[in-house]
This record gives sequence, structure tokens and C-alpha cells, in this order.
Amino acid sequence: MSNVDPPDLAVRPTLRRLFPLWWEQRRLVGLGLACALVFTGLSISIPVLTKFVIDDAIEGSHRNRLLPLLGLIVAIAIVRFFVNFTRRFATARVGIAVEARLRGLLYDAYLRYPRAFFDRHSTGEVISRATNDIYPVRYFIGWGVVQGIQSGMMITASAVVLLIVNPRLALVSALAMPAVAVLTWYFAHRLFPISRLVQAKKGHLTEASDEAVIGIEMVQAFGREDDVRTRFLGRAEAVRHETMRMATIEAKFLPGLLALPTLGIAAVLYLGGKDVIAGNLTIGELSLFITLLLQLVWPLEALGWIINLGQRAVASAGRSFAWLDAIEPLPEAAQPKPLPHAPLAVRFEDVHFSYGTGSEVLRGVDLAVEAGEILAVCGATGAGKTTLLNLLPRFYDPTGGRLLVGGIDTRDADLTELRRAVAIVTQKPVLFSVLLRENLLSARPDADWDEVLAACEAAGVAAFVDDLPQGYDTLIGERGVNLSGGQRQRVALARALLAGARVLVLDDPMSAVDTQTERLLVENLRPAVAGRTVLVATQRLSTIGVADRAVVLAEGRIVEEGAPQALLAAGGPFTALFGDEALAA
Repeated sequence: MSNVDPPDLAVRPTLRRLFPLWWEQRRLVGLGLACALVFTGLSISIPVLTKFVIDDAIEGSHRNRLLPLLGLIVAIAIVRFFVNFTRRFATARVGIAVEARLRGLLYDAYLRYPRAFFDRHSTGEVISRATNDIYPVRYFIGWGVVQGIQSGMMITASAVVLLIVNPRLALVSALAMPAVAVLTWYFAHRLFPISRLVQAKKGHLTEASDEAVIGIEMVQAFGREDDVRTRFLGRAEAVRHETMRMATIEAKFLPGLLALPTLGIAAVLYLGGKDVIAGNLTIGELSLFITLLLQLVWPLEALGWIINLGQRAVASAGRSFAWLDAIEPLPEAAQPKPLPHAPLAVRFEDVHFSYGTGSEVLRGVDLAVEAGEILAVCGATGAGKTTLLNLLPRFYDPTGGRLLVGGIDTRDADLTELRRAVAIVTQKPVLFSVLLRENLLSARPDADWDEVLAACEAAGVAAFVDDLPQGYDTLIGERGVNLSGGQRQRVALARALLAGARVLVLDDPMSAVDTQTERLLVENLRPAVAGRTVLVATQRLSTIGVADRAVVLAEGRIVEEGAPQALLAAGGPFTALFGDEALAA
């Protein structure tokens, strides 16, 4: 599995990709921005009213204004609470919506990606991109963007009020701003690469934990707990190390960001106090300055957090967008050709195939399967049987030659129609953690129950279903864990029969069943697949009894073909492949 991440997108292109997702929620965004504007105005008005309370109602001659002004301040505080609640609620919904949208884009992409993508990337990596990498985007989009705008509004509005009241003190209080800007730039410059690295390390950690859970039987059976633990702890330590680096930078930055405004407040107290003593500044005006400067501490601190969130969000979104762009789905024809409605023949014409840069697995395969014919594909392990069959539902495209289904090149057919026409049973079938009946109906939800029962009878499911706790309503555990291997294969076979596909691809479908059950299945299978084109890969001679014809693959080439009995009599590669089983036959 690959632990190499695709190059991340630059900051600006990433933000341009995020903006449309954010703008889809423009009504909520507009509500959040309106609340931010109102909140800023209300927050500025409280220090201004406090100035009048001190100068007019306490120090001045308008003492009758004290209670009304105090009542107005309390009313503004209450309104500000509800405005702030509305802003946070609206922006939280924006973040959750964008998170869901981005996760949906990734999930849709996973459904479109070719099998080669999943061959190159571990399950942990795939899961991490749709989980760990999305959370920072949610918090930045949902909280950070509007909070950053609100902080900017607060800083701007406070600066305007301070300049109106006393330009000299306003300039003194702003002396720390250049240092704040430099510190903020330095923080952003240092944090971004570490944020990106933390997300990558988290993906590797998820991969290690996922592999341990999936392979727990092997881990415990071979006593590899210590090795797995060491691998997991090593990756956990890498996450901890990079996270600590990020926390160290934050610890250096945020206290400095808070200390600089405090120096401004001290300077204002010193100079403002002298002006009050000299009679050039009222106590209320000095209170206004101090209150506004104290109110600026949180917006400045928030900017630090927002930059932190922004760095993480851009790094995470960049990884996700880079992955979306790096993998190309299987190309589909602009004007796909429909498959004929008649039974479908299959034809391989000089088909070559290789996985990536490896050597060729198939080397010039020429093979014709007539409509309604049952073909057995035989060969030793690694001969290319599974690869040959995986080309039919177009999990992969040939790297040379072409594959025709119903006379149509699979690359020219509509992919959805092709996969509806081709049903496949893999060596290790996947069952969902739902009821048995739901697993059976997953290939064709509108099937009549009589059809379900017929498919289960043909595939041997009916032979064990009564032994299950709730029969067809038994909950199948994750990956069919509460069924035996043979039972899982029979359920998958019944599901494929029920799909109504005109081409059946069976990749060693009876490898986990006992010989007696296999004989019964072979007897039932032939009438059940009548009229369908079937390709069955197997290394068991008893399974070949269902076939009209057999071919033998060796090193990616067809070395022998014919009727099974004729091949046995010929004493060639087919006979050698099955050894004593062939001699007994």
C-alpha cells in the first residue's frame, strides 16, 4: 500500500475550490455576516455608553440619566447574546453542510475510481481522507471565516472610534500592530507545512489501526501482537511528535500575540492618565479607550486561532482535492453504444494486461465464449484467471487488445449498463452488515420473493437458512462474520443469480464448500444459469463438471482449450494441472 501522498494544492487554488462549497450556503453565510456586523456595532456601543455613564451621569450634572443608560447597556448586552447565538448557530450549520458536501464528493469519487486506485491505497488512507482530513475544513469554514471577518470589523470599528476620541492615544495604542502583523505572518509560515504533515501522519495511523482490526485473526493466530503494537505505536509517536511541534509554535505565538496589546494598554494608561490629570481627557474617555483595547484582545487572539485553523483546513482540503484530481476514473464514451437485448457473447481479442509498471499478467489472450455457453477457466495460481475475469465488469481496462461483450467493446459501452449485464462472485465475497434477505436483494431490490427462494435453492442457501436464528431475517455481521466461508460463497452466488445478469463471472465460487455440497451445487447450477453466458474460474475438477468447455491459462496465455472430457483424454496441461484428481476421473 502506498503511504506517499499526492502533492498538495497551493493555498490559493485550494481556497478557490473551497469557495463554491462555502457559497452554496450563502443564505446562512449572509445571516452569519449580518449578525457579525450587528454584534460588532453592539459591542462598540457598550464602551461608548459607559463613557457617557461616567462623564455625564456620574461625574457630570445629568445624574438622572444613570439608570436609563445602565438599563440600555443591559438591554444591548441581552440583544448581543441572542445575536451572537444566531451567528454561531448559522455558521455551525455552514461548516457542517460544507463538511458533508466535501465528504460526499470524496465518497462519490471513491465509487467512480477504478479498482487500480484501491489496489494502490490502503483502506486506512481512504477512510482518513473522508474523516480526519475533513474536520479542520468544517471548523474553519463554519467558525473561522465569519469569526475572522467579525474580528476584522471589531478592530476597524474600534480604531475609528479611538481616532475620533483622541488621535494621539489611538496612534500610541496602534504601535504594537506592526509587530502583531509580523508575528502572525511568521506563525502562518511555520505552521502550514507542519499542519500538512500532521494530517498525513494521522492517515498513516488510521491505516495501521485499520489493518490490525481487519487482520486480527492472523495477528492473534501467529502471535504478532507485539509487532502490530510496535508498528501502531511508532505511527502514533510520529503523530504525537508532529502535533507537539505544532503545539510548540502555537505556545510561542499566542502568548506573544496577547502580550503586545497589553503593552499598548499600559502606554495608554500612562499617557491617558497624564492627560486626565492635565484636564485634556475625561475619565470616561480614558475608560472608553481601555475598554475598547481590552475588547480587542479576543479578536487578536481569535485571529491567531483562525490562522491556525486556516492552515490546517487548507492542508486538509489540499490533500483531498489533490487526491480527487490525481486519480482519473475509467474513461467513458461520450456516446455509449447500447448492449443488444439478446444473450451476450464474450470475445477477448489479443488482450494484454499489466498492473501499473509490473510485467504483463495477460499476454495476447484470444478467446471467444458463445452466448449461453459455460466456460471453465483453469490454471495454476498466478496464471491470470482472476485478472481475466475482472476485465468483464470493467474493473480494469485491457492495456492492449480489446474485450467485446455482445459485440460491443467494453470501453464503448455504458458502464452502468455493462455492470448490470455482468454479475460477479469473487473468491472472497463481501456481505453487508444487514439482514440476510437484504444481502440477497442488494443486487436487485425489486425481485419477487419466489425468485429469491429459487436462487437460494440453486445456490444452496436454502440448505442452511433454517439453521440461522431468524432465517432470512438473521442479521449478517460485518463482512458476513457469523457465516462460514462456504455459506458466504453460497449467499454471494444466490445474489448473483438473482441479479438477472446475462453474463455470470464466477471466480472460484465453491472453493470454501465441501465436496458433497459442491456436487449438489453443480447439479443445481447448470439449469439455474441456462441461457446465460458463464465464465467460471476454478482449480477443482469437480466444479468444471458444470462447464461446456474449458481453457487452461499458463503465464497469461491460453495453452489448451476444449471439452473437459477431451482435455482429460489428451493428457496435456489440463490433465497435469489436476493431477491425481484427473487420473481418478
